[in-house]
Amino acid sequence: MYTYEEKVITITAKAKKYCDVCGTEIRIGMACSAAVCEYCERDLCDKCIGYEEDTSGDYRTVWCKSCWDIGKDYRKQMDSLNKTIESLQKKWQKEALEKIEKEKK
Repeated sequence: MYTYEEKVITITAKAKKYCDVCGTEIRIGMACSAAVCEYCERDLCDKCIGYEEDTSGDYRTVWCKSCWDIGKDYRKQMDSLNKTIESLQKKWQKEALEKIEKEKK
C-alpha cells in the first residue's frame, strides 16, 4: 500500500534591474522610486540622471543626461513662450477687471 504526501515547493526568483545607460544594477524598491527617462524611457541609476524635477508627487520625473542636453535650446524657447503666455493672461485679466469696474459705475 502506498501513501501520498503532497508538498508545496515555492521557488523565489529575485528580479534584477540594470541601468540602460551604464549597466549598473539598480536596487529595486517601491515602483515610485524607479527612475525612468521621461522621453526615451530608459531605466536610470542615480548617476545617469541628467535632471530630476522637484515634485511632491508619488513618482519621480527625470531625464537622462542625453535627453536633457538635447533639450537645452527647446527649454529656452519654451521658457520664452511661457513668459509670453503669462503676459497675455495678465492683459486678459486686467481687461476683464476693468470691464467689471466700468459696469459697476
